[in-house]
Amino acid sequence: MGLEAAISLRMTNLREQQLAWLEHISNSSGLTLTEIARAAGLTPSTLTRFRANDKFGHSLTAKTVKKIEDATRVPAYESRSRPKVVSVSEGEAATYVADDPTNPIHVALNGIVKQSNHLDLWELKTGSLAAVGYSKGMVVIVDRKATPRNGDAVCAQKFDYRRGTAEVIFRVWRTPYLLTAAVDDEPGQPEIVDNENVAIAGVIIGGLYIRH
Repeated sequence: MGLEAAISLRMTNLREQQLAWLEHISNSSGLTLTEIARAAGLTPSTLTRFRANDKFGHSLTAKTVKKIEDATRVPAYESRSRPKVVSVSEGEAATYVADDPTNPIHVALNGIVKQSNHLDLWELKTGSLAAVGYSKGMVVIVDRKATPRNGDAVCAQKFDYRRGTAEVIFRVWRTPYLLTAAVDDEPGQPEIVDNENVAIAGVIIGGLYIRH
C-alpha cells in the first residue's frame, strides 16, 4: 500500500469514528448536530457540513473534538450505547424551585435561571461539602456548562445501569477523584470519574441560605 493510500485510509477510519461518536451524542442527548455545534462554541453548520462532506474523507481537528467533549462530556470517540436510566435519586439534594414572587431572592434566582439554559438550583441535604463552604440546607447554583477545575465543588451522577438508576451526589473534584469534604465525618470513599459509571454534571458557582 502506498503512503498516500495509507494516509487516506487512516483519515477515513478516523472520520468514521467521529461520525459514530457524533451520532451517539445526538441519539443519547436528543440534540441535533447544529445544537451540539452551538453548545461547543462552533459555527452552527460545522458538524452538518462535516457529515455531508464525504468526498475527501476529512476529519474533525483535535481542537474541535476537545470543544465537543467539553460541551457534551462524552469522551472521544465514545459510541457505545448504555442501558437507559429510568430514575434519578436526589438523596443528597433536592431540586430547588424559586417560585415565591414576594421573595426578592426568589425573583432574582428565577430570573437568572430563566435567562440561562445551563444553570440549576439545588438545596443540599448533605454535609459532604461543608468544609469548602457549602453546608447542609444551602441552595447552590450549578453550572452544567462550566469546565471543572481541581478543587471545585461539583454536582455529579453515579450510574447503576443494571437497575437503570442514577444518584445525584455533591463532591470536591481532585483529578481523577471525587472526594467528600465534610467537617466532622470521616472522609468518604473516593469516586473515580470515568464518565461512564461516575460523571461530573456541573460545577457549583455559588450558594446561599434562603429563609423558609
